[in-house]
Amino acid sequence: MTILLVDDHPLMRIGMKAVIQGQEDMTIVGEAKDGNKAIQLFRRLHPDVVLMDLRMPGKTGVEATAAIVAEFPQARVLLISNYDGDEDISQAMDAGAAGYLFKSIMEDEMLNAIRQVHAGKRYLPRAVTLRLRERTAPVRLTQRENDILSMLGKGFSNKELANVLGVSADTVKTHLKNLFRKLNVSDRAEAMREAIHRGFLHLD
Repeated sequence: MTILLVDDHPLMRIGMKAVIQGQEDMTIVGEAKDGNKAIQLFRRLHPDVVLMDLRMPGKTGVEATAAIVAEFPQARVLLISNYDGDEDISQAMDAGAAGYLFKSIMEDEMLNAIRQVHAGKRYLPRAVTLRLRERTAPVRLTQRENDILSMLGKGFSNKELANVLGVSADTVKTHLKNLFRKLNVSDRAEAMREAIHRGFLHLD
């Protein structure tokens, strides 16, 4: 089978390449460091499987996956990430990914996942499968709520939020109240923990 590697970190690509090149049934036909290049290479190379990082500068792995699958419905994309938030995983699968892996996996699991995805199956670690089954109705945040979460992560006070957003302090309190309700939390600290857990916020 032919494989396209997509990751903005050269060391990650080198590591994955070292594992894959030792397999008689796998051949790496291309490498990309961002989502836009991945789409271009897929159009030209038509690889059997794409092993793609979830978060990259510019077009993300989720966005690139959605674009590739929209143009090539039979494409098999396996997203790989450091993040295990519910929202990250849900967005990946909604975009059309055939599987989701954590970068902390062992070599054998990665190879098994690639082969299963190539065979037309969906691959998810057992822990991910259980979490998706238990997941209740997805939480949808507005763009303003996502902006506020990002600023909370940077330590902004209510007054600073109001100044940046150009709204009153009361409006900020209303946004925070709605955000806390959606995340089922009661304060900023809990909101931060829950947002990180769900994959709405990444502190990097």
